[in-house]
Amino acid sequence: MTAGDLPALIRTELPCQAWRVIYIRYLCAAAVLLGTIVLVHNMGATLNPVPPYWIAGALFAVNVLYSLHLVRAAGKTGRASPDAAGRSLMLQLGSDLFLLTFLLHFFGGVSNPLMVLYVLPILLSGFLQSGQATFFLTALTAVLYGGMALLEYRRVIPHVPVPGLFPSTAYRNEPYLLLVLVAFGLGITLTAVLSSMIGGRLRLSISDTAAGIEEELTR
Repeated sequence: MTAGDLPALIRTELPCQAWRVIYIRYLCAAAVLLGTIVLVHNMGATLNPVPPYWIAGALFAVNVLYSLHLVRAAGKTGRASPDAAGRSLMLQLGSDLFLLTFLLHFFGGVSNPLMVLYVLPILLSGFLQSGQATFFLTALTAVLYGGMALLEYRRVIPHVPVPGLFPSTAYRNEPYLLLVLVAFGLGITLTAVLSSMIGGRLRLSISDTAAGIEEELTR
């Protein structure tokens, strides 16, 4: 399903939603900076602050790029088309998943309970994108998180513990890893299914309402 398959009212809102996601990302970047400062300087966590600072910088950078893309797509009309906004949203949510994976890796890996943040891009996609796009992002999330867990377990990439906050050896505990990965898989799958179902019902309701109004106007 493309943006053209969505109800007209949702299509109309896509450009605004694309900008809202950009504004939210600025808040997330600020939260990463503030959280790192608090952990390192106030809570005394043994953590290299450079990677989180780079990730926060990357969040700001991609925001600038996506803002330029939307402005360019708007052209003389002052508003991007629904198709351009839909593509922007898909790229934004995909890049968010990559950056979140890097952030988790440098903040304790699979021992960090903030993996629940993965559900936010999936929820947004379920409401604003097609079911196909939502399940694609869900599969990408599983690959990214599962790949990080496997690479850390196999010691292909170094595990970055945060002593005093998260268990430093959890990434090597096979029962823990299995439980976390199963729970994570079930969580993101259910999130995708439920958000797609709710989003689909809302779209159907919007389509029925619009059709009813159009029928009344044509009488």
